[in-house]
Amino acid sequence: MTIRTLFGLTLFAAGLAHAQLLTPPWIELGDNGRVLARVVVASDSCPAINVDGVDRAMLLRTPVPAGFQPLCEFALPSAAKAASITTSIGVQALHLPTPDPASVVVIGDTGCRIKDARVQDCNDMSKWPLQSVADSAASTKPDLIIHVGDYLYRETACPVDSQYKCGGTPIGDNWDTWNADFFAPAAKLLAAAPWAFSRGNHEDYKRAWRGWFYYLDPRPWTNICWVYTPAYVVRLGAQQLAMLDSSATVEDSLDPKQVAEFTAELRSLHVEHAWLVDHHPFWGVKPGDGGKGVKPLSLPLEAAWKQASPQGIDMILSGHTHLFAVIPFGPDRPMQIVSGDGGTELSAPIPASIDGTVIEGAAVRGSQTRIDFGFTWLRRSKDGWDLTLRSTAGTAIVQCAIKDGNAACGSASGR
Repeated sequence: MTIRTLFGLTLFAAGLAHAQLLTPPWIELGDNGRVLARVVVASDSCPAINVDGVDRAMLLRTPVPAGFQPLCEFALPSAAKAASITTSIGVQALHLPTPDPASVVVIGDTGCRIKDARVQDCNDMSKWPLQSVADSAASTKPDLIIHVGDYLYRETACPVDSQYKCGGTPIGDNWDTWNADFFAPAAKLLAAAPWAFSRGNHEDYKRAWRGWFYYLDPRPWTNICWVYTPAYVVRLGAQQLAMLDSSATVEDSLDPKQVAEFTAELRSLHVEHAWLVDHHPFWGVKPGDGGKGVKPLSLPLEAAWKQASPQGIDMILSGHTHLFAVIPFGPDRPMQIVSGDGGTELSAPIPASIDGTVIEGAAVRGSQTRIDFGFTWLRRSKDGWDLTLRSTAGTAIVQCAIKDGNAACGSASGR
C-alpha cells in the first residue's frame, strides 16, 4: 500500500469519524422488495436520513454483538425517489435501486488470507488488491453490485516470520477485522450502487457469522447463527436475483440432509429470467488431483438441482474457487459464472478452456477461465449481456458476448 493511499484513507476515515460514521452509507437489497440504507457508526447515536426532502430517524440494529461497532439502518419506502445522509464531508446522496439495471459489477472472495502458515501479504496492494479492485469497479458507475461471498479471511494470528506481511493485523469475527478485510478497502464501491450480498463459507457458523448476520444479512438481526437461511428474491423491474445461502455446503460429499435442504430451497423459488446468486458454484470446477485437469465441486448442489429441476433461472453467479470462469452448457442449462478473484490469494492453475468437461451429465462448451485478480462487469446488450473480466487497474482481460445460454469469449486486445 502506498503512502499516498494510506494518506487518502486516513483523511477519509478522519472525515467520517468526525460525523460518527465509520463507513460510507450504503444501500442493500433484501427480500420482499426491502431496500435498506445502512451505515456503521462510532456510538449508539444514529444519523438522520433525508428521504424525499424529509428527515427521518435511522434505527440502531440491536443488540450490538460484543466486539462490534453499531449499525444504523432505515427501510426505505418503495416509492422513495431520493435519499441522502449528511456527513462531515458533505451530503452523501444514496444510489437507489434502478429497475432493469444495465450495468452490474460482480465480485467475490475478497479478504486477505491469514490462516496458520498460509499468509497473504495484506500490506502490498499488488498481492492483496481488494482496494484497487473495488476502486476500479466503482469507476464503471454500476447500477448494481453483487458480492458472491467470503469477506473475512484473517482467521489466525500473524506468524512471527510474516510480520512484514501482516504485523499488527486484527483477526477473528469482530469490527476491526471486518473493517480491515472489507469495509475500509471497499469504501468507494460500497457507496457506488445498491448491493446484493451473498453469504460464503467464511461466514458460516464456525467462522464470521456474527459480522455477516449483523452487518450484511438483510433480515432482522436475531443474534443467532442460522446454518441455513431461506432463499429470497430481489426484484428490480424485470430483473430478478434469486439469493441462495450455500455457506454450509460440503462440496465433495453427497450429504443427504444437504441435498434435501437445497432441493427445498430451489423449489421455493418462483422466478422468470432470474440470476441465481450464491457462494458455491453449482457447475464449478477446481484443480484436479496432482494438479492435472479439473474436477467438479459442490456435489450437494448438483444433486439438488437435478431433484428440484428449477425453472426461470438464466444464469448462476458464484465464487468460492479463487478464479474467474465462464462455464456454459448451451440453452438447456443455466450458464455458470465464477467471480472468486476479488482479492484472496488465487487458485492453482487450471486450463484456460474446460470445454468437454462433463458436469452432472452435461458437457461444457464455450468456456473461458483465468487466474487473475479482478472483477466481473456485465452490461446489458441488444440481445443479451456483454461480460468483461477487468483487472485491478480496470483493464479488460476477457470479453464475452452472452446470449441464450451461449458465450462467445476471447482475450481482450492488448493482453
